Amino acid sequence: MDKEKTSRRVLAHLQEVNVNGFEPSNDHDDNITKCVKSQHYIHNVEKELAEKFAIKKDRSLTLAQAYFRLGYDRKAFQVSECGSFLQFAHAITPNGSVSSDGKLWRANFCKDKLCPMCSWRRSYKIFGQVSRVMDVIATQYRFLMLTLTIPNCSADSLSDTIDEMLLGWRNMFRADKKITSVVNGYFRALEITYNESNGTYHPHFHCILAVPLSYTRKSDLYISQGEWLSMWRKAMKRDDILIVDVRMAHGKDVTSGASESVQCLSSAIAEIAKYAVKLGDGFDDDVIRCLSDVLHHRRLVHFGGIFKKVASDLKLDDAEDGDLVHVDGDINGALAYMIVRYQWSCGAYKMIDAVKYTPQKGGV
Repeated sequence: MDKEKTSRRVLAHLQEVNVNGFEPSNDHDDNITKCVKSQHYIHNVEKELAEKFAIKKDRSLTLAQAYFRLGYDRKAFQVSECGSFLQFAHAITPNGSVSSDGKLWRANFCKDKLCPMCSWRRSYKIFGQVSRVMDVIATQYRFLMLTLTIPNCSADSLSDTIDEMLLGWRNMFRADKKITSVVNGYFRALEITYNESNGTYHPHFHCILAVPLSYTRKSDLYISQGEWLSMWRKAMKRDDILIVDVRMAHGKDVTSGASESVQCLSSAIAEIAKYAVKLGDGFDDDVIRCLSDVLHHRRLVHFGGIFKKVASDLKLDDAEDGDLVHVDGDINGALAYMIVRYQWSCGAYKMIDAVKYTPQKGGV
């Protein structure tokens, strides 16, 4: 009976979020709010809200409905709330002008691994963290882009298959002397795609490897694509693995500055940092159940070797469970800001109020 009552409350909440949104708070200055609504500097943020945030929010609500149908009431509630409240900070210069480049200041993100909103924010965060690490070591190493695949598997075997891949990774990168002598560090990300035509899943690793500057096709250190495939087959104890993709990351130029050389690799880093799970346009309940259960308490990304050391030196927070608000850097607390607040209502983000923040006054 208690579960039925909980389910009814969650369903009522989902309907309320979809139709009416949330009631605006009363904690604001009406004069400031009216003034801000007429200012041009909020236009960039409102464009981003409409073209990016709103799309992710709408998809998150669709996921929440799937969770509800599956009886995952807690997940349904958390995901339905995700991104319902957003605050953007516009820096105020000493002469009183307000920046048009608003940065996300606060938000209520759920951090569910399948949530489209959080997956999008997490991809930005991972991109930023990997880029920062590579900025530090870009003049000391070359980079390889490695993709390790395995034949598609069924829903029932997906969890065991991922466990086998993680074990195979450890076997290959810890036991194979040629790899340990060449690879000085790595970033690894797990991606899972779903094949709608045959109902199978394709888990695979996207990796960035740091190798010596002397690593070239003509050097003794070089590992060919065929060798990578052979070593991955051996580590996995499977001869049916047909594809391993490895390539040198182009754009690396040790004569240029570290930041410039990493910028040349930005598209490759973005590919590595993309969403861990691709759900497509629909949210099939069986697929959601499978992925939600398989990814529960499972790490999706990992730093190793020199990547891990530099990430620790930079004091980067957890790429998966850490802060998803300030993914492009912290906000300078010594400056004054105009904080503009938005809430999700009737299928769109609506500005509800604005307050002025000053370091002397403290947080909003």
